Amino acid sequence: MVVVYLVAMIESSPVTAGHDRDGHLPASLATKAPQTRAGRWWERHPTAIRLVAVAALASGGAYLGYRLLESGRRVDPVAFALLCLVEIYNFLSLAFLAFFGWRWSEPSRPAATAGHSADIFVTTYDEPVQIVEATLAGCAAVRYPHETYLLDDGRRPEMAVLARRWGARWITRPDNDHAKAGNINHALDETAGDLIFCLDADHVPLPDALDAIVGYFDDDAVGLVQSPHDFYNQDSVQHYEVGRHEQSLFFEVVCPGKDRHNGVFWCGSAALLRRAALVAAGGVSTETIAEDFHSTVKMHRLGWVTRYHDEVLVQGLAPLDLDGYLLQRDRWARGNLAVLRLPESPLSRRAGLSLRQRISYAGNLYAYGAGAARLALIALLVATLAGGVLPARMSLTGILTLWVPWTVLAITASAALCRGHLRLRESSHYTLLTAEIFTRALRCAVLPSRAKFKVTPKSGSDTAGLRALARLRVVLVLGAALALSLAWRAASLLGWVAARPLPTWAAAFAMVLGAWELVRIARSARVVARRSQRREHVRFECQASATMVGEDSERDVVRVTDVAVCGVGIVAAHETEIGSTISLEFTLAGHDGAPLPVAASVRVRSARPDPEGGWRLGTEIVGIDEGSHESLVRYCYVAYPSARLRTQARAALPISTPTALRARPSAAPDARPLAVYSGASASPDQQHASQTGGAAPDARAIGAVRP
Repeated sequence: MVVVYLVAMIESSPVTAGHDRDGHLPASLATKAPQTRAGRWWERHPTAIRLVAVAALASGGAYLGYRLLESGRRVDPVAFALLCLVEIYNFLSLAFLAFFGWRWSEPSRPAATAGHSADIFVTTYDEPVQIVEATLAGCAAVRYPHETYLLDDGRRPEMAVLARRWGARWITRPDNDHAKAGNINHALDETAGDLIFCLDADHVPLPDALDAIVGYFDDDAVGLVQSPHDFYNQDSVQHYEVGRHEQSLFFEVVCPGKDRHNGVFWCGSAALLRRAALVAAGGVSTETIAEDFHSTVKMHRLGWVTRYHDEVLVQGLAPLDLDGYLLQRDRWARGNLAVLRLPESPLSRRAGLSLRQRISYAGNLYAYGAGAARLALIALLVATLAGGVLPARMSLTGILTLWVPWTVLAITASAALCRGHLRLRESSHYTLLTAEIFTRALRCAVLPSRAKFKVTPKSGSDTAGLRALARLRVVLVLGAALALSLAWRAASLLGWVAARPLPTWAAAFAMVLGAWELVRIARSARVVARRSQRREHVRFECQASATMVGEDSERDVVRVTDVAVCGVGIVAAHETEIGSTISLEFTLAGHDGAPLPVAASVRVRSARPDPEGGWRLGTEIVGIDEGSHESLVRYCYVAYPSARLRTQARAALPISTPTALRARPSAAPDARPLAVYSGASASPDQQHASQTGGAAPDARAIGAVRP
């Protein structure tokens, strides 16, 4: 029976999207998500990837044939059919992953051709001013000639002021019909650029964003170029580690594969579109809440080519908490699946798409079944352990010659094709998080949905705990049932209760698999419950000397270690009383090397000994002039990302050398560094200090450089 369970537990490596050659990009500028060591090895050996993928699919085909023809005798027919469906689902998931990950090449840039007329659209509804300001600052720094438009569906006067300050034009409309899609369609009538760079309100472009992709449009057939989504809050609920997140597999493996098949679709932001292609498709689609996905299908039907540029050009803000993450994924799932009900369904032959395009779309939509497959497997384990339901019978020969090779090869092939961008335990965790919402969303493929477009929250904090766990109620209920089933079967084996009998080896194996699954559920619940992020503003690493003037008018030289638009982290020679107000003056370097002077009054919110001597102070800004505020915005959201993501820019970015601090004897310092992002690993004291301005010396915690 359940001996086949492990095969189904090979995660389908979900290829859900985040709503994501002829010149050459220097290798030093190619930005890629970090990979595991094994993943880097596989990437250096593409032939080995293809061989193991072919072997796994061949072995899986033989195993499934045996399962369908030989293992269904004297078993529960419903359980047999359900397990077969789940195993077929996982086999096809591996096939889709092989389709996308078959080949990969280094990214390269076409020449940045002059003469294109480009507009940048920044769409906003209710995002906080500081979020929109960061994006407009990035747009102002974009080098390629363009016009920036702030499309404000909130009709807020402060947005008009913000747009003028950063050189953008403010566009609004009298209603909010069709949400983001209607907002963009309205702006199409108010603007004239041949190319449109679409950005969400929190997606800050790098200065060379347009330079990197305008060259694709020298080909008149190209209607869209999508680039990856990357994020500056790298402790978000969707991050595995700094620089690697839940969408890394999609943008690093799946999208380059879709590019080979002309199957890339618009992922909502960080995309450059040809106005003529969008207009020919009837504007941005309004029939579903996945306007980007649906619009691309229409463009493909008309024969437009879509491309993927595998280089980070934009830094966004990932969902801050589980609520925001699930809200966003639910919207994507419902909107994308709803396209299947429409006449232009990408899976229909009537859509006019090529076979490779239809397979490409099918792979993305197919991944939304991963949650249902996972829940079905847990339910089957419960039925087997508690009720003695047997979904399959296999001989020892069948296990050794078919199941074992398929299991080993499937695991190996999945790891190889993912190239270190997704681990098994990570896939398991995010499959559990999205299992309930993706399963509910499946009905949108056949039934109309009343869901409305809801903007992903862009501010706040994550307190986790029981409130977050409540979002996993279906998984937790199944987990509790699995725990009781394990206890029941164990009691049966000990002779304490009379349970429906199972073959001894099957009962033992089912218990092992059930315990393993229960551990995975418990691990995910623990991560969700313990995750905590109190800080509402991301801090960015820097090294600069500053002049500090205390309340007693005494001047001192301190070292600035990190900054945000609301606070500064410094290391001073002497302890400063918490609550005191001090003045700071320092200069940061812009993305082009230009000085960014900052003068601000700050209040000390935390103070602790620094391991290297002196005192580490966390401060919040209580007074700052407009020019200094803009300097902080430019450094945090333009200069720092440019230096982190572009090695040439890093070399050009001067860093001030601080004057040596006059350390004085003090109590033994606390050796634990503060977490710049208040993640689950930080203690409550560290989280509080981080929230109130504690600095962090570890660059890995501050948005570290990609390896």
